[in-house]
Amino acid sequence: SAASDVYKRQAYASKQSLKKIDFARKQAHPDLWATDGLGLTSNIPLSHAIAQALLDNHTIKEYQALVAQAHSQVIVSKANQGFNLDLSNTSNLQSSGLSSSLSSNTDQKYDLSLQGSWNPDIWGDLSAQSKASQLQLARAQANLKRAKQQLVADITDAWYQLIYQQKQFDLSTSEQSNTQDQLAAIEFAYNQGLNNSLDVYLARTNLENARSNTVANQQALSEASRSLELLFAVYPSGKLSLQGELAKTDSDVVLGVPSNLLRNRSDLNSRWLNVLIEDANVASRYAQQFPQLNLTGNLSLTASRLSDLFKQNLAWSLLASVNQALIDNGKKEALYDSAKAALIISEQQYLQALKSAFNEVENLLDNRNTITEQWRLNKLALINTELSLEQVNFQYQNGIANYQQVLDIQQQLFERQKSHLDFNMQLITNRIALLLALGSADSNLSLIHI
Repeated sequence: SAASDVYKRQAYASKQSLKKIDFARKQAHPDLWATDGLGLTSNIPLSHAIAQALLDNHTIKEYQALVAQAHSQVIVSKANQGFNLDLSNTSNLQSSGLSSSLSSNTDQKYDLSLQGSWNPDIWGDLSAQSKASQLQLARAQANLKRAKQQLVADITDAWYQLIYQQKQFDLSTSEQSNTQDQLAAIEFAYNQGLNNSLDVYLARTNLENARSNTVANQQALSEASRSLELLFAVYPSGKLSLQGELAKTDSDVVLGVPSNLLRNRSDLNSRWLNVLIEDANVASRYAQQFPQLNLTGNLSLTASRLSDLFKQNLAWSLLASVNQALIDNGKKEALYDSAKAALIISEQQYLQALKSAFNEVENLLDNRNTITEQWRLNKLALINTELSLEQVNFQYQNGIANYQQVLDIQQQLFERQKSHLDFNMQLITNRIALLLALGSADSNLSLIHI
């Protein structure tokens, strides 16, 4: 069917796309390089992957098109300020009455004219519009830069999320395998009369719980794979896998001073440019309330025959016009008031975004300290749990402890190991978000021979 053919084509495209994402090799762009969301370049596959994604990602291409559109609008605004010249050539055939002889009652007229117009922009309306268009271009460029920074952060986070989910899946698989072996040992001992049925039931319950965790981790692993594939602008098949270790976040982040946010964060720059754009719009609306002056000049040649067109005397005219609405029912004043209100709105949005940016950094710093302390305490608990498991196994083998105690300690150990992974991933996510909040995440491509 047509639907199945479409699916087959998508599957084939997915396989071809996945072949291109060979992060361990240098292929289409061997020298393309980008700093990751942790501010590092030590992860070579990730750096190459980010560099390629900055070229292929659909969101980045959308913002690049918006920049091109804003650039075209700047050209249009400048053209409105300049001198415009039009050339026209008309041929007019007119009959003076009904007659069987068309030629004796027909008038022909040829006209060639050159018309120029210019708006002196006395009140600065066009200048304000041109300024607004230039600011819109700057805003589009700031939005593009922020989109690149966000993409770098998202890919870095998704990259390590995939590694994290892979480790969680491996851990749950190991837990399931270990629980399966324990169940086999308990059932053998039960058949020999060395254990009671309660130990068997507890071991079976523990196995089913381990299987359930494995299935859940498999689903989370597939979702993490698809999320990363989408950022790479390939078909989200969920087949992408990574092998590696979670990044270390031991080094401190250079915070700088709070005022650096105004310079480094592209989203704040975009908000400020919004204020300037609305200010230019206010100036334009104010100028539109005054009479508008326009100068028009015309040079023309007119003849009854085309061969005589350039034999005629050149006619010229110069026209100055002033337009002013006498009764507009308060329209221009209302537009001016609306522009002033839009300016106030953009100012308040900028102030709110600025305070939210400071708040975001403060929360991330506090969160980092909290996660670091939790990671330290969990590390100590993990060590103690490993020692406890050794002790309880020894006691169980000597008949001092029951199997319920062994299962409890084993479950605690797996939970501590999972928590250790959780806190490592939280530290990575926090570092990525902090660098993005500080505006120091580097989204620029550089060409480095490696």
